[in-house]
Amino acid sequence: MALIGASDRSAWSHLVHAGLTAGGFTGSVHYVNPRSPTAHGQPTVASLTHIGEPVDLAYVMVPQQGVLAVLDEAADAGIANAVVLTAGFAEAGSEGQSAQHELEELAAQRGLAVVGPNTLGFINVPRRVSLFPGAHMWPLVPGQVALASQSGALGGTLMGYFAAEHVGLSLLVSTGNEAVVTLSDVVDYLVDDEATDVIALFIEAIRKPADLLRVAERALAVGKPIVALKVGRSEISARTAAAHTGALVGDDRIVDAIFRQSGIIRVDSLEQLLTTAAVLAQTGPLRGRRLGVASISGGACDIIADRAQDEGIDLPPFTDATLAALGAVMPDYGTAHNPLDVTGAAVRDPKLFGQALTAIGNDSVVDVLLCQMAITVEQEPGVATESLASIATALRQAPVPAIFCPATGEGLAPEQRELATRLGIPFVGGGIDLVLSGLGKAMWWSDRYRQRAYTPKSTHVAAPVGAAVPDEGRGSWSEYRARRLLEANDVPIVPAILAQDAGEAAHAASRLGYPVALKVASPDLLHKSDIGGVRLDLRDESSVRAAFDDVIEAAQRVWPAPRIEGLLVSPMRSGGVELLTGVVRDPIWGHVLAVGLGGVWTEIFNDVTLRVLPVTAGDVEEMLGELRGAALLRGARGSAPADIGALVDVILRIAQLAHALAPDLESLEINPLRVDGSQIEALDALVTWKGAW
Repeated sequence: MALIGASDRSAWSHLVHAGLTAGGFTGSVHYVNPRSPTAHGQPTVASLTHIGEPVDLAYVMVPQQGVLAVLDEAADAGIANAVVLTAGFAEAGSEGQSAQHELEELAAQRGLAVVGPNTLGFINVPRRVSLFPGAHMWPLVPGQVALASQSGALGGTLMGYFAAEHVGLSLLVSTGNEAVVTLSDVVDYLVDDEATDVIALFIEAIRKPADLLRVAERALAVGKPIVALKVGRSEISARTAAAHTGALVGDDRIVDAIFRQSGIIRVDSLEQLLTTAAVLAQTGPLRGRRLGVASISGGACDIIADRAQDEGIDLPPFTDATLAALGAVMPDYGTAHNPLDVTGAAVRDPKLFGQALTAIGNDSVVDVLLCQMAITVEQEPGVATESLASIATALRQAPVPAIFCPATGEGLAPEQRELATRLGIPFVGGGIDLVLSGLGKAMWWSDRYRQRAYTPKSTHVAAPVGAAVPDEGRGSWSEYRARRLLEANDVPIVPAILAQDAGEAAHAASRLGYPVALKVASPDLLHKSDIGGVRLDLRDESSVRAAFDDVIEAAQRVWPAPRIEGLLVSPMRSGGVELLTGVVRDPIWGHVLAVGLGGVWTEIFNDVTLRVLPVTAGDVEEMLGELRGAALLRGARGSAPADIGALVDVILRIAQLAHALAPDLESLEINPLRVDGSQIEALDALVTWKGAW
């Protein structure tokens, strides 16, 4: 490789040189600097063309104004790969953005793979390539976890964290501005990397959403979990104001939905990122949610039981055979249950803890085994080592994945780390809280992975019969026109008759049966109740006639004057559960399906769950189960439980219709969608098209 801009006067150059040297890189390193004959005690060359042998990678540390010339020279010298440390590109205003655009064009023209600019580089631990400033300060060990970070500084921080917690690394990459090589490209590489089992990501911005979805699907298909810390929860995207759905669909909520759909484990902190990745590196895909626990502390057992409940982790009772095996080794004052307190007797009997773990690990009701204890360097000769050796043997020989964790997040002292490594203890730091959180997330991902294995996601969406939009698909549609679209696509909707005058309204009411509702039909009055455009529970002809005149008068007071198609007359409905089902177009992710409590509760409870189209029936059923109000659908206080299968079918039909109408559809919303047992009806509908506002 070539270090371009290598200099004894550059702190960056010193750090990169030290990392390569301490990391044990065995290849040739060429130092390029036309202004100095030596750098770091090594001779330099004036340019890349003077090296005289093939170079695999150029690490560029020159000022921003010289970067393009260096990359051009690299291409002339046959160098296809570069890391650009230099800042001052897209992150530095319009001039920097212009410079980065030139870099992108040059890379495309010359066939260059460029990491950066504004990156610290990467470390390939198994291959001893440490092109990351400061790597020499940490005792990194090879392992199965890869980290890709859009923040170089936090990447360096996490490198130290990995070393302190003794988590093995395969690759660490700072992607920087991602002018050429993106975060998704790195994940794509890692999916095929035999040295990597778990992929950890620190994400500031998702620059190519479709690429991330594609590589996440690949990772899930091969059983490689992705753990991601995505920052930036603020609302930055403008939404259409026409639909309630637009107010409920937020940027961060969409990211949450995307990650759930794609099997990406989302975490909320750097500590969770590392610990969850470390847990998965030890467990791999889990066969279930049943945890068997042995601890040296009764108090720790109580904490584990509480956290397991929080995380949806099962702590099943041990089988009779396991209870008998534990009874044979436990002291009389010990109680054999899950979680198991091995009691202080384990201090006197160094074999006790290992024997208990062996019994629990062999229990057929256990999917993963957890040992909670501290690694104590022995104070009495042989005692602590013998006990830990017994524990290590039991954990290594367990027929299920096993983890050893301390009570708190204290790091290991060097002598403790050496002892854990020598004994082969499957250690995961972070403490009980983070490890239980990591186990819960590992179990969620394992469920997703198994579902994917049996029911691969289908992206086929059959266009509904009435999906073609007659005449123009633009602007906003009245409820009357939206109803016709839904009816043509077999979406059940409450009957309605369009009336042009009070007499027609009264006649329609008598046909439909009292009580009835009146609603103004206008493409310009989408929030009808806000202007007095709705009358409910009308029970006789005179009230219908009077309400018709009142609604027309209220609508005519609106400025500018709205287009009025007439008034819709519908029978009143009562009982059941009201849902919102809406689709809104997001400028980044495309059309997003929202399902939540509807009617008057929509914006009060804000109980909504999202998915990005296309979706499957399984996705929709999962969405319904995620609602805080899901119990209402199961039947509450004597109400009829919803026909979930029929409800899923209706919502899926709406989602398929919206997907077939893309890309011009802005929003399609039914609010409320009334569910009363097997009776499912849309009570109101709204459709808007791109360019409506």
